[in-house]
Amino acid sequence: MDFRERTKLKIAISKLKNKENAMRKNNIYKIATVACCMFAFTGVAFATQSVIEKIWKEPETYNYSYELTEQDKQNAISEKDAKNKATEYLRKIGLEDEVRGLYLRKNAYKNEVVWDIGFGKGTMRINSKGEFDSLNIPSCNYTIPYDYGITREEARKIAKELLVKYNPNNNSDEYELVSLKRNNENDEDAYIWYAEFYKKYDGLFNKYENICIGWIPTINGLYSLSFENYKYENNEQLISKDDAIRIATEKDKKIETRHNIISTEAELGIDKMNTEVVYREKDIKNYEKGTINFTQGEDGKVQIKEDAVFYKVDNRVRKVWEVTIYYDYYKYDKDFPERFVYYVDATTGEIIGGSRYYGTNVQLEKLVADPHNVIEK
Repeated sequence: MDFRERTKLKIAISKLKNKENAMRKNNIYKIATVACCMFAFTGVAFATQSVIEKIWKEPETYNYSYELTEQDKQNAISEKDAKNKATEYLRKIGLEDEVRGLYLRKNAYKNEVVWDIGFGKGTMRINSKGEFDSLNIPSCNYTIPYDYGITREEARKIAKELLVKYNPNNNSDEYELVSLKRNNENDEDAYIWYAEFYKKYDGLFNKYENICIGWIPTINGLYSLSFENYKYENNEQLISKDDAIRIATEKDKKIETRHNIISTEAELGIDKMNTEVVYREKDIKNYEKGTINFTQGEDGKVQIKEDAVFYKVDNRVRKVWEVTIYYDYYKYDKDFPERFVYYVDATTGEIIGGSRYYGTNVQLEKLVADPHNVIEK
């Protein structure tokens, strides 16, 4: 490369850096890659760049209330549509029960509106968008056979068959069985089995896309059914592990000023955006006590504090670095140092949530390692 070519390259890089600095002032992350392509006859250097926009927004506040507003009612599917969806699903899974009652209510803590629906043998719940949340049929609706015992091998096979039957969508092959439990220590003595299925993406499980089924063996009577359907955005990993640890550590030093960091670790996972860091940053002492917005009255009942503020964020599910920070103090167990887990977005480097003790990866590891989980035992 001669002098003129080196000069061109320096100018291209300088212009690129100036442009990056200007864009950063507008709160846009830049990831720039300089591609120097020297053609035999032209000697031209090209620079390319891609723009990564922030996804974290300032959390909104909401009123903690069980009262349905007119806006809540307008945003929810109608009673007629909810009844039709419930009836259609009952027919799909082979239940001829009639829908007997519908009740629109508000979950104050999650600030969500749902339809509670009663039918002949049990109840179901549909969210305001018309997606199924759960279905329950008490075991008293069945005559449990005398010889109801099955082996865990049979339970694994039946669980996958029931997934196909009860899944509202035609995508059962996208789910993987992660937990298989029963209501008794011995397989043959269990008269209810429980199976949990998660979606998996490139080796990572999304626990927020799950289907959980409980059933009575031999007759395969449905006992419980629940769904979560928060779609994974499958965002690209651009942030390194070291950078994720640095980002989380810098944030933590501004929040946890009472104790020192003794170690950190990080691994990729799939997690949902939440407000844990927001509340922790606001009042770490009450956050750890679980009393940041609530207190216990003299009558023993939980009450909302006068200065309570409730935050909400988008339910976005992303690939993150789960950065666990360990501190130099032990609150409950001398072998269990206090810790906090930050969710650092793997694409933007923003902190989009956190967890008091464990990220999704460790939660899943504990689920699989649970002695009552006989999926592989």
